[in-house]
Amino acid sequence: MNTCEETQELIPWYVEGRLGPEESSAVATHLIACAECLREVAATVHVRGSVRDAFSAQPPLPEEAWERVSRQAMGRRLAQLDVGSFLVGLRLGAWLTRRGSPLRADLHVLGREVHLMNRGKKGGAS
Repeated sequence: MNTCEETQELIPWYVEGRLGPEESSAVATHLIACAECLREVAATVHVRGSVRDAFSAQPPLPEEAWERVSRQAMGRRLAQLDVGSFLVGLRLGAWLTRRGSPLRADLHVLGREVHLMNRGKKGGAS
């Protein structure tokens, strides 16, 4: 049986329906007996709905705005995520180019870079 701490860590994924059958069943079983965790589920559902409603209430950006941002961002990094330490790390990145948003993944081991993936460049994936 899950403890409250374990259950509360899983609640966001439970609400989104992203847990496997065993974890989902364990959370549901815990919720039957735990009013505190059940209140946490209700609060998470409320926040999720509020965020969804806030985003859906926003008018879409005009196409000209997207075109202007695309022109200004061309060739610049859109996002990058670095995970790891000095000894071993993983870098995932996305850039905006005329052909879309290529993705790249590199593994860093003891200061050396090993390219794992480079999708979207001219000539396909490597």
